[in-house]
Amino acid sequence: MNTGRAGLYAIEEVFHDLKGADVPVPKIAAGGRTDNFICQQLLYKATGIMPTDDEVHAFCRGYEKKLLKWLKRKAEEGVVLPHVEENLAFFQQRKDYRQLLLTGNSAIGARMKMDVFGLSQYFDFSHSGFAFNYYYRDDLARNALAIAKEAWGDAIEMAYVIGDTPYDIQCGKAIGARTISVATGRYSYEELAQCAPWKILRSLPEPEAFLKIIEN
Repeated sequence: MNTGRAGLYAIEEVFHDLKGADVPVPKIAAGGRTDNFICQQLLYKATGIMPTDDEVHAFCRGYEKKLLKWLKRKAEEGVVLPHVEENLAFFQQRKDYRQLLLTGNSAIGARMKMDVFGLSQYFDFSHSGFAFNYYYRDDLARNALAIAKEAWGDAIEMAYVIGDTPYDIQCGKAIGARTISVATGRYSYEELAQCAPWKILRSLPEPEAFLKIIEN
């Protein structure tokens, strides 16, 4: 899913609210990072002082308040990538799979994005993994797996983490999941391949083909 960089614009607006319109927004590599980490690093690079958790959380809550506005403004630029909704609808109908979010966004931010793009109905939000107070994806993933195990226990045969950044691969490996990389984001096929995911795809295939990839 491409939001038309709505999240970036929301973060930049909050940064200027906090630090002043004339203070340039520092450049950081945000892809695959948690909201907490991004906000922490922006404040740190702007001031040279590591912010407190309270300061980071205030930044993140401000971001949530601005996000919906920017999602709507950038709606024409945003797009659900090919075969994503088809796959979500396909796997939702199967009783042997559960579709959960594993995202660096907060539950509020993730819900906004999914609502705007009409994808919320495909995910079990009550058992999904969100940023909460975590700064790093590995910690977030471990918490998400704990939530799933509490709900389904030994019924979980395998976890799959699907994403388009090296951090998706890293956090998936941290919990023993099979990692599937799809090179439709800012990272190239070659860059993702260097992280050695379980499977790597140039684009998401149609549902039946994707099922074969997963189960073979």
